[in-house]
Amino acid sequence: MASVFLLLSLTGSLLHSSRAQSETIPSPSLPNGQFRERLSFRDLQMDNNLDMGPDSADQTFLVGVSPDKIVTKARLHLFYRLHSSFFQKSGDTLAVDWNGVPLGEIAAVSGGPKEDLGMSLPIPGNLVNTRNILRLRVVRDPKNPCALFGSAPFVTVLRRSSLHLEGRRFDVPPRLSDLPFPFLYPEAAGLRRVPFVLTTSAPHALEAAGIIASWLGVRAPYLPFHFPVTLLPGVLSLPSLPRGHIILLSLDRDLPPGWIPPSARGPFLRILPNPGDPFSRVLLIAGQTPEDLRIAALALSQNRFSGAGDRLSPPNLALSPSRKPDDAPRWQVAGSALRFGFLEAPSSLEVHGTGSVKVHFSLPPDIFTWNHKWIRARIHLRVRTLKRENRSKLDVFLNDRYQESISLPASESGVLEQTVTLPLAVSDLTPFRNKLAFNFNFRNSYPSVISCSMDQNPRLGGAILPDSALDLRPFSRYTILPDLKLFPNGGYPFTRYADLSRTGFVLPETPGPADIALFLHMMATFGAQTGLSGTGVKVSGPKDIAPVQNRNLILLGTYRSNPLLLRLTRSLPHVSKDNLERLKDKNLLLEVLRWKNPPPAHFGPSDLVEEFQRARNPFGVLLETVSPYAPRRVTLSVIGVSQKSLFAMDNILFNPRHFSGIFGDVTVVEPDHLSSFFLPAASFALGSTGPIEETRYWFASHPVAIVSSILLLAAGTGLSLRTVLGEKAQHPPDGPENNKENLPE
Repeated sequence: MASVFLLLSLTGSLLHSSRAQSETIPSPSLPNGQFRERLSFRDLQMDNNLDMGPDSADQTFLVGVSPDKIVTKARLHLFYRLHSSFFQKSGDTLAVDWNGVPLGEIAAVSGGPKEDLGMSLPIPGNLVNTRNILRLRVVRDPKNPCALFGSAPFVTVLRRSSLHLEGRRFDVPPRLSDLPFPFLYPEAAGLRRVPFVLTTSAPHALEAAGIIASWLGVRAPYLPFHFPVTLLPGVLSLPSLPRGHIILLSLDRDLPPGWIPPSARGPFLRILPNPGDPFSRVLLIAGQTPEDLRIAALALSQNRFSGAGDRLSPPNLALSPSRKPDDAPRWQVAGSALRFGFLEAPSSLEVHGTGSVKVHFSLPPDIFTWNHKWIRARIHLRVRTLKRENRSKLDVFLNDRYQESISLPASESGVLEQTVTLPLAVSDLTPFRNKLAFNFNFRNSYPSVISCSMDQNPRLGGAILPDSALDLRPFSRYTILPDLKLFPNGGYPFTRYADLSRTGFVLPETPGPADIALFLHMMATFGAQTGLSGTGVKVSGPKDIAPVQNRNLILLGTYRSNPLLLRLTRSLPHVSKDNLERLKDKNLLLEVLRWKNPPPAHFGPSDLVEEFQRARNPFGVLLETVSPYAPRRVTLSVIGVSQKSLFAMDNILFNPRHFSGIFGDVTVVEPDHLSSFFLPAASFALGSTGPIEETRYWFASHPVAIVSSILLLAAGTGLSLRTVLGEKAQHPPDGPENNKENLPE
C-alpha cells in the first residue's frame, strides 16, 4: 500500500485553483484610502441559479459592508435568462429592491426563444450602509392578478450576477475593545480574508495563531475564511508587511524599536497603524518567548481586553476547567427536546405577508439515528388570516427537501394559534448543519386550478412560536471510527472535547505558508462548529511527537516536508481474508446507517490503485486510521503533493458543496471532484446506546454473524431433536402388548 501513496510524492506540482474573487485587495493604481470590491451572487450565499415565477416567494440577500468603509458608488450587474411560454402573461415582472428602494424591473415575455440577458442597475451611495437587503420579488400584473396555467417560472437569475462597490476607507480608533473589528466584520459579505504574519514558527507560536483563528471562527460561524500567511523569520522588515489589516505574531527581539514599551515584560497585545497602509491596523501578539505568545492568545480568546485601550499586558491566566466529552456549546444535546427559541431570535420567527421562517440547528456529529425513520417536530404556530384566505398553507422543508404541508385556518376574528406534530425524515438530515424552512403561503379562495398571486397584505402574517421543538429524546450518541464523513461535518472526533484538549497537530519542522494556512482554516472551522476557542490544542513537529501522541492527531504537509506521513501510510493494513470480511461489513454499514442515497463508494486497495492510475495529478489525499500511538484514538493524515496543492486543498476541503464527497477511510482530492474509498482497516466504537439496540446494530452490521447464528441455532435445534427422539426409541412407552399379563382372565 505504501507504493500507492508514494505516487503522490512523484506527481508534478499543480496550479493553485482559483479562489472566489470577493477579496478587497488595495490596488497600487488607487489612491490611499480608496477601495474597489466585487461580490458575486455566490458570495451572497446563492449557490445555484434562481428560478422566479408568479408563485415564487421573495428572495432576500444580506449584503454587509465593513464599518470602516464608506461606499460612494455601487452598481448591480444582473444576468438573467427569460423563459417564454404560450400561456405566459407579459404583465408579470421581477422587481429588484435595495433596502426597500426599487432599482428596476425585468418584464416577462410572451414569445420568442430563451436567451441570456444582462442589465446594470446603479445604486446611490447614500443607500448603502453596513447592513443592506437586496430583494428579488415577483410583481403580478395588476390588471389580471390570476391566470390559467400561468405559474411557471418566467426568469432565471444567474449566479454570475455581481455587485460592485467603490468608496473610501477611513481610520478606525485603535481600541482593543472593538475586536475582532476591524480585522473581522462578521456581517461583511463575501470571503473573510484575515492575513497572518509570523516571525517564528515555533510550536507555541503556531498554537497561539491557531487559538486566534478558532476565536475568529467562534465570532463568525459558518462564514468562508481565507488566511494568507506571510513568514518573516528574524528581525521584522517593515516594508515586507502586507497591506490591509493584519495579525502579527512576533517575539520582542524581532520588533522595531518603540513597538514594545520598556515596561512590558512577557505577553503583550497592541493595535498599531500598518506602516505600509495608514488606513489599516496591525494586531500585535508579542512576548519574550513563544510561550508568551500563547498566553497572549489565550487572553484574547477569553476576552480579557474589554476595558483596555490600544495595548494590554495580560496577567497570568487561571486554567480553564477541563471540558467534558460532547459538551460543545453549539451542539444540541441528544436525549432532550430542542426548542426553537434557543436557536433563533423571536423576531426572526415571524413573517408579515407571504414569507419564509428559517431555523438553523446543529446536531451532534455522532448522534445515532440508526433504525429511526422519523424525528418528531412539535410546531406551535400563530397566524393572522382573513375569511377569504381559505387556501393558505404552511409548507415545511428540511434542508430544501419537502416534508409536509399544513392548511392554515381562516378566521375573521384575527389571530389563531395551532399546534401540530410533524414527522421529519431522518434520511433528509445532514450529519451536522441543518435548516428547517417554514414557508407561509397566503392564498385567496379562487379554485385550485387557477394560479393566483400570493397575498402580500401586511395584515396577514404568521409566526413559529419559540416553544416549538424537535424531539431528540429517542436518540443516543454512538458512532464507529475512523469515519472521514464526520471530519467536515463537525470536526469529529477532534472536536469531541470542544477546547481541543485531546487534539494534536503535527506540522513539518519548517512549515510553509500553505501548511500554516490550512492549519489556521481547520482551527477556525473547529471554533465555528463548537462555539468554543481551541485553547487546549497542541502542535508538534515530526521529530518529537511525545507531547501529542496520546491525542487524536492531524498530520499536515507533503511526504517531503513531513516524513511522519510516509511512516504512517506505510503501516496500512495488508489485504487478508479477515480484512476483506471487515470490508464487506463496512459496505453493509454504508447501507444501514442513517444517510440515505450516499455518494458512490469504492471498496478495497485495488480500487484505490486504479484511481491513482486514472488521476494523474491529484491535489492530495485524506487518510484516517486508528492511531498507532494510543488506544481509541484516530490519526488524520492530510497529504499534499506540494505547497501549491495544499493551497488548493484549503480551498476545497472547507467548502460545504464538497462535504458529501468526503467519507470512508481515504478521500482523493482532485481538481474537479473528490473520490472516497473504504479500506480494510481496524475500527472501534465510541459512545454508548441501549443494550438491545446495540445488539441489533451489531448483528445488522455483521451479516456473517447473522448467518452463523441461524446455522448454529438450526444445528442446535436438530441435535436437541435427535437426542429426544433417540431417548424415546430406547425407552418406549408402555403399550397393551407389554401389559398382557395384567389383563383379567
